Amino acid sequence: MSKKGREFKGIIGGENYKRVASLWGMKTEFYQKGLGNINLGAGMKAVDLGCGPGALSFALAENAHHDSSITGIDLSDDQINYAKKFTGNFRCALDFKKVSMDELPFENNSVDLVMTSMALHETPPEVRRGAVKEASRVLKKEGTFLLVDWCRPLSVAVRALWSPMLLFPKMSDNWNNVYPLLCEEAGFSIEEDYYISSIARRQVFIKNGGAR
Repeated sequence: MSKKGREFKGIIGGENYKRVASLWGMKTEFYQKGLGNINLGAGMKAVDLGCGPGALSFALAENAHHDSSITGIDLSDDQINYAKKFTGNFRCALDFKKVSMDELPFENNSVDLVMTSMALHETPPEVRRGAVKEASRVLKKEGTFLLVDWCRPLSVAVRALWSPMLLFPKMSDNWNNVYPLLCEEAGFSIEEDYYISSIARRQVFIKNGGAR
C-alpha cells in the first residue's frame, strides 16, 4: 500500500480484481445502479477517481455521446493497463492515467462529472478529504460528483459482524457516512442519497454556483 492508498496489482489486479469484485456483487448491474440516470452529452467531460480496471468508466461510456470524454485515474499500473485494453470498444474518448485522486491534473472548473465507486475507502482519510476538495476544484459550477462506496450495512446482523472494523480509524468515515459533511464543506449540495445494495450507498452532490 502506498502513502496515497492501496494499489491493486499483480495477482490482485486486472482480471483477478474483477473476479473478486463480482463475488461481492460488483458486476455490470451494480455499476449501472451506481450511475442511475447520469449520462454524458456532447462535449462533456468525466473523471473516474480510483477507476480500477474501468468498470464504472465503461458503464458510463456505454451510452455516452461520441463527442464526450472519460478519464479514469488510479494508483495501480496493472489496473490502468488492463482498462486500456478496452478503450476501443466505446464511441466516446476514454483514457486512463496513473494519478492520485487528491492531485488531479485538470484545470479549475473544467469537468462536468467526477465519479468514484468503491475506491475512497481504500485511501487514507487525508487523501479522501483531498479528493473531495479536488472534485470541487475541477468541476464546473453545478457539476456533478457521484460517490458510491461501502457503508454501514442495512442488516443489523451484518452490522454486528462488521463492527470490529471500527477498530481501524480509516474505516470510520464510511461507517459514519461523513461524506455529506465533507462535501458541504467543499461547496457541494446533496441531491440524492440511497442504498444500491445492502452494503453500498449512492450519493450525488452538485457543486454550488458560488463554489470555486
